[in-house]
Amino acid sequence: MNEIKIVKEIMAAKKASGAVVAEKLGYKTASAVTNRLQSRTMTVEKLIELLGALDCELVIRHKMGDKETYVVDDEERGEVKVYKKKAGEE
Repeated sequence: MNEIKIVKEIMAAKKASGAVVAEKLGYKTASAVTNRLQSRTMTVEKLIELLGALDCELVIRHKMGDKETYVVDDEERGEVKVYKKKAGEE
């Protein structure tokens, strides 16, 4: 599964249309979101932006070792923040 399919599945699960996501992102039309979802790939920056509009975040976790988790979030829809969580933290 690629990043575009993941975003589409989240949108379907949340019943969020392209228009709703576009509005949250400050776009004038839903076609801006639709066009992104019809492309073959998207940048990590755009993925984080779309996930933020869907109240989701990107989580990166080590498979081995201490299981530290890195959370990538677009807190205020503009500045991407990365922060580290230790295993077991919420």
